Amino acid sequence: MATALFSFSSSFSSKNNIMKKHLIIIATLLMAVACNRGDNSDNTDTIATDSTKAFTTHNIKGEQNFLIYSDEEFPFAGNIIGMRNSYNIAWPDEGMLTPEAERELLRLYFLDDKAKDFKSASHNWLQDASFYLEDGNRVTKVNSFDDSLQYSYFNIESSCEQHDDIATINIYRESYGVGAAHGLYSSEYVNIDVNCGTIIHLNDLVDTNLLGPVIVRAVEDLTINSDVLKALFDQNPERLPVPSDFTIDSTRSTITLVYQVYEIASYADGIQEVVLPIFWLSKHIPLTPYAKSIFGPESYIE
Repeated sequence: MATALFSFSSSFSSKNNIMKKHLIIIATLLMAVACNRGDNSDNTDTIATDSTKAFTTHNIKGEQNFLIYSDEEFPFAGNIIGMRNSYNIAWPDEGMLTPEAERELLRLYFLDDKAKDFKSASHNWLQDASFYLEDGNRVTKVNSFDDSLQYSYFNIESSCEQHDDIATINIYRESYGVGAAHGLYSSEYVNIDVNCGTIIHLNDLVDTNLLGPVIVRAVEDLTINSDVLKALFDQNPERLPVPSDFTIDSTRSTITLVYQVYEIASYADGIQEVVLPIFWLSKHIPLTPYAKSIFGPESYIE
C-alpha cells in the first residue's frame, strides 16, 4: 500500500516535470461520473466591457477516462482505480489574439511546447496517463467507470473577464491521486491587451529584477497585505520571490501578485495575494511607459 502511494507521488511529480501540469499546487474534489466526450464548442460569448473593443471567447470541453490495473493494491482502493482528464475552458475567438500570443496561451493551458494548435495540444493532454505506466500498471481507455471505484483526476477550468482594455483569463487547475491526503490546485492568470491581442507580462510593467525588495516592503508596510505576512512559512518576507502570476486592475489602479499554494505559505493558508497600489508602487520603482499608459497619469508619481 505504501509502495503504491509512493508510486503515485513519484509519477505525479514526473508528470509535473514533463508537462508542468500544475505548478506543484492543490485541492480535493471528486467529480461526477461522465461519459467520454470529444472536443465540442458552445456558443460564442461576449465578455462584459466598458471598452470600445470586446474580447470574446467560447467554451470548449473535453474528457478522457481510464481504468488502471495493478498487481499491487492501490492505497485504500484495491487493484483497480479510475482516472479522468477533463477540461472546460474559455478560448479566445478567432482574431482576438496574435498568433504568438495564441501559442503562448496554448503552452499556459496545456504546457505543451511542441503543439502548434489547440486540437493537438488538448488531445495530447487528455490522452496522457504516462505517470501510471510504472511498476507494471496497465491502462485502458474507457467511456466511463463504475461509480463505486475510487479515482484520480486532472482538471482544467477557466473563465474570462474584461475591464476597460484588459481581458483576464483565470486558469484553475485541480488534481487528486487516490490515497493522497488532499488534492492539488492552482489559480493562474493571463492578462491580455485587447487592443493589440498580446499577453501582458509583469516585466512589461516594471523591471522585475528590481521588484523583489519592493514586494517585501509592500508586505511589511501596507495594511492590505498584513494577512500575507502572518501566513508566510517563517514570517520572513525577505525570502519572497517574484511570482509568475498576477492580475491588473486598471479601474482601481493596482497590480496583484498571486502566490500559489505552498509557494510562500502552507496548504491550509491557501493562495496568497500581495496588492501593489500603482501610486504607492511608483514611489519605489519606475513604471514602464506601457504601464503608465494603462493606468493613466493621475495614478502614479513621476
